[in-house]
Amino acid sequence: MNTTAKILIVDDESQILRQFARALESEGYTVDTALSGEEGWNKYSGQYYDVVLADWKMDKMNGMELLEKIDNIHPHGKVIMITAFGDEQTAIDAHHRHAFDYLKKPVDMNFLISKVREALNRKDGIITALEKWVETHPDESEKPMKAVFSPDGNRQVWSAREILEEIRRNTERGQKEYRKLVQLTVDLLSRGRIA
Repeated sequence: MNTTAKILIVDDESQILRQFARALESEGYTVDTALSGEEGWNKYSGQYYDVVLADWKMDKMNGMELLEKIDNIHPHGKVIMITAFGDEQTAIDAHHRHAFDYLKKPVDMNFLISKVREALNRKDGIITALEKWVETHPDESEKPMKAVFSPDGNRQVWSAREILEEIRRNTERGQKEYRKLVQLTVDLLSRGRIA
């Protein structure tokens, strides 16, 4: 079990936030909470979370909008949608938008914990491949491999290990590099070459 995992819970009902947080913290997970989709997005865009639990119906930015924003920067992000209102079409919509799973309230805490574990056990293939390369090529992974010019005109250079850490921390640079890795993978799988 990955007890170092960071979980973000986004729900506009504070009682549910506390209930979910207590259950997951009792399992040893680090839990962060947000009372709105906007607050959840602000937290997610500032750091990496292994799993996000998001309520479907919230004012202003609902759970589906949050899911779409997460999917835009992290296509393999693990978001579990939770709702008291929904039907089969709602579940289909969630899966089409790349939700890891869809749960209906009221949620049994043991079932919730099992779904979080299941999400944590499903690895992101792109990150796994980069982790394996860094692990099996320790000397090469420390060498500067990437150079770009920043907006202020300075040259920035970083290694594969640094890129992996940026992706894990979900920084803006990490998000850009992750999207590039996703596109590279898609190009290689669909065309057999880099576009």
